[in-house]
Amino acid sequence: MSNKLVLYNLDLSPPVRVVKTVAKLLNLELELRNVDLLNGEHLKEPYIKLNPEHTVPTLVDGDFAIWDSHTICAYLVDKYAKDDALYPKDLQSRAKCNQRLFFDAASLFVRLRDCSVHIFFNGGKEIPQDKISPMYAAYDILEVFLATDPFLVGHHLTIADISVSITLLLLEVYAPIKNDKYPKITAWLKRISKTIPFFDELNASSTEQYRQLVQGALEKNKQN
Repeated sequence: MSNKLVLYNLDLSPPVRVVKTVAKLLNLELELRNVDLLNGEHLKEPYIKLNPEHTVPTLVDGDFAIWDSHTICAYLVDKYAKDDALYPKDLQSRAKCNQRLFFDAASLFVRLRDCSVHIFFNGGKEIPQDKISPMYAAYDILEVFLATDPFLVGHHLTIADISVSITLLLLEVYAPIKNDKYPKITAWLKRISKTIPFFDELNASSTEQYRQLVQGALEKNKQN
């Protein structure tokens, strides 16, 4: 395999953009290889051999392949970062960071994936309230996480902030975050945008594209 860092890519995927963000913050160059999910490229033998869960992103570093954006980001920081700011080595800080990453996977991204499957694969004509309510329940918890600190793990940006914030950008397509109810979250999102100078540039187009795809699919499903 190549010695370059190879990232199997899908621009619309929040987890992919999380990895791209961390890599750019670490000044790492990625060789991007697009994966055509619509034509089932991720289900074919070459990709399955690389990643049996056939998800994106997948990172290949030399002869080592790893997937799941949270794991990839932790690996990149541990191996390539000049310091541990993005993924602290202090035992309690790292435990807190991991907890926030698991929260993203289990309470946030799973809701986003559920809605996407409902619309794009199951022909959903609308988003039922029982899919929206858990999103707001997760927002309630996130607001508490941010009650005392500017970031999810104290006073510095970590991979947890990056993962959770990019997931939220697409969750807002279904469950908008209003400032009067979630002032801590809205302030935190603005803080991340200022802390990561390329954050909006990297995410704005994909977020709007996803929004349009959702609207188009819902309209098409209603006609069928």
